[in-house]
Amino acid sequence: MKNTTKRTKTPANTTPGFTLRIEETTELSDAFLIAEFDGGRYEPLGGVISLREAKEFADNDMRCRMRDLEAGKEPACPDGYVVWARGVDGVYQVADRFNP
Repeated sequence: MKNTTKRTKTPANTTPGFTLRIEETTELSDAFLIAEFDGGRYEPLGGVISLREAKEFADNDMRCRMRDLEAGKEPACPDGYVVWARGVDGVYQVADRFNP
């Protein structure tokens, strides 16, 4: 009897660590936005559903930090933002990185 099981390959244009290409509106499962600071410090900012939402969240976070700075406070300003999402086998992977 002939084996009819097909082996599928991961498409070449996928985001590393994921089984699909993650774009601005791709719905992510259990994704988190993290602010990264100089020296390896980080601050979890919250759960996000897509890269678009993560960027909106990060923009708002930076606006709040700038407002605090203008008010004479000394907020920590992140070097960048990172979105972590569950990838292959449920392992958290970096889905995207972007600057403030």
